[in-house]
Amino acid sequence: MVRNYTRKTDRQSWDEESMDKAIMACYKKEMGFRKAAVAFNVPQSTLERRLKKYKDTGVLGKKGLGAFKTVFNEEQENQLVTYIKTMEAHLFGLTTKEIRLLAYQLAEKNQINHPFVKENDQAGLDWMYSFMKRHPDLSIHTYKLQASQIYNVDETGITCVPKTQSKIVACRGRRQVGALTSAERGQTVTVEICMCAYGSFMPPMLIFPRVRSKPELIDGAPPGSWAEVHPSGWIQSDIFLKWFEKFIVFSRASKTNRVLLLLDGHTTHTKNIALIDKARDAGVILLCFPPHCTHKLQPLDVAFMKPLSIYYCDEVKKWLREHASEHRVVTHYQIASLLGKAYLKAATMTTAINGFRATGIWPLDPNNFNESDFLASATTEIDLENQENVSIEKNIPHTSTPIPGVSNSKETAVSIDESIPLTPTHSSSPGCSHWSKPFPNSSPEDVMPIPKSNKTTKRNSRRRGKTAILTESPYKNELLALSSNNTSNTSVKRSLSLNKTSGEKKKKKVMTKNSNAKIQKKKIEIPMSSSENDDDICFYCDELYSKSIDGWIKCTVCKRWAHNLCAGIEEEEDSIFICEFCS
Repeated sequence: MVRNYTRKTDRQSWDEESMDKAIMACYKKEMGFRKAAVAFNVPQSTLERRLKKYKDTGVLGKKGLGAFKTVFNEEQENQLVTYIKTMEAHLFGLTTKEIRLLAYQLAEKNQINHPFVKENDQAGLDWMYSFMKRHPDLSIHTYKLQASQIYNVDETGITCVPKTQSKIVACRGRRQVGALTSAERGQTVTVEICMCAYGSFMPPMLIFPRVRSKPELIDGAPPGSWAEVHPSGWIQSDIFLKWFEKFIVFSRASKTNRVLLLLDGHTTHTKNIALIDKARDAGVILLCFPPHCTHKLQPLDVAFMKPLSIYYCDEVKKWLREHASEHRVVTHYQIASLLGKAYLKAATMTTAINGFRATGIWPLDPNNFNESDFLASATTEIDLENQENVSIEKNIPHTSTPIPGVSNSKETAVSIDESIPLTPTHSSSPGCSHWSKPFPNSSPEDVMPIPKSNKTTKRNSRRRGKTAILTESPYKNELLALSSNNTSNTSVKRSLSLNKTSGEKKKKKVMTKNSNAKIQKKKIEIPMSSSENDDDICFYCDELYSKSIDGWIKCTVCKRWAHNLCAGIEEEEDSIFICEFCS
């Protein structure tokens, strides 16, 4: 079959809609064949043939006509499309060759007549092209990227008190060894770090827990660094968008020079529509890591964050020794210079290259992980169809969806083709799948079974995301729908909150009289709820309710709102909640 056929004549240049009208006019005996052919500008012989076919089948148009028919019917092809989408959602996407192999085996096992060449044991390219045209929701994704076009970004926290302590030499036999620190507890300064697969590092961004910024905050910071401020000191959607604008300039991304940015499922990354729009316009592909896999898949976590923390701890200790006589402590004004020295030691080309190599991202190594790396997930493995959390893949069925024409038994599913990657299987016994049973009555697994979680619902987490290409249209459309639903729910919540305002004021007065002085002091130090304003804010991270699409809960004492994750509770827990400031 010629794939790119060029017409040589003007035959069949008439409109299908006109042919359907002519058929109905003749069928209702409103016109004869000749009159209808002239009136609707269609050939008379074709009109007579189509009318006869319509009387036999009751179908207008080309359906049922012609010598060429699809191998699989519409229902079978839809089931095949569902299977392809499911495999891709589980990170086992099929190539065109594997789909052609699967189509051939399905036709053979179901005894369906097909024109496939048996010597090749696969469907032809013509079938593949036609299959893709019949299902425009499928597309072939190939990103030809080099090491200089692959980046990874992540946040880390830097405090006045280092998170790790170096080993020191002390007298043998001492039970406790002390070390000088700047304070018992320090505020967190978030650092945004980005590195490339070919060894370069983008200047970091520092987020200080302040309201106003000062130039001296970044004295001694790595060259090119800049500071942002937020009362919480945590990354926010608008702050990350500012960082992304500078990333576009640094990476020189464009639609002709596409760049891949790997990031985790934090809500500022995955639920930021403005970020997705800017990335699509700039030619940046945003790819989110699977949940709970960054310790294995994220190059920054694998190779960079630990050395940075160790070097930073060493610099803090050195600074405290040098300023011991002055009784000085590390504050926000020293963090940038201490981080700058540690950053220059950790941000080496070797570290970046080894990080991408260790995760199997670049050079690409699909076999980087073995079966033992997946065993930890077997304990809490949950079917996707039982998860009700809002996600981009919520309309994609679970892999238990039957393969078209094939039984659901494990033996039959595996017998399709061993070359087609299915979901990874895990051995129920450590080390091997079949034991020779050296214990006659009870094996170690019988005495102490391998733990298996019975949880069927997923914990609601505002920072957890799904693996997806964030810049693709399906993800963006789903996120827009969720945002519009949240906007409509905001007005409902606001009306309920305003109706209870007067009652809450009276209740606060009664509680103030009956509370002790200690609790009253805590309430004075913390701002009260903003329920009387136009919008509520989370009193942990200061994010507005109207800009969030996650679960919220209200303290029953101070009547202030917070995210479920910030409050550290499960969505399915009891609705009675008292924050730590009121407890």
